[in-house]
Amino acid sequence: DPADRAALLEDPRTFAPAYLGPSGWIGIDLDDDTDWPEIAELLDASFRLTAPKRAVAQLLPLDS
Repeated sequence: DPADRAALLEDPRTFAPAYLGPSGWIGIDLDDDTDWPEIAELLDASFRLTAPKRAVAQLLPLDS
């Protein structure tokens, strides 16, 4: 989502990768203080936006 992308890029941990950034990709620095549940949420949301509908239909609903 473009609004989410803009907000994520304001986070100092994130960056637009050199070759993939123009296609909308966002990178995030991972370290010992990484909030893994947050990373899982970001990956889940990204997958749901880009994956084929049949693949997304096999996932648990977001509210479970």
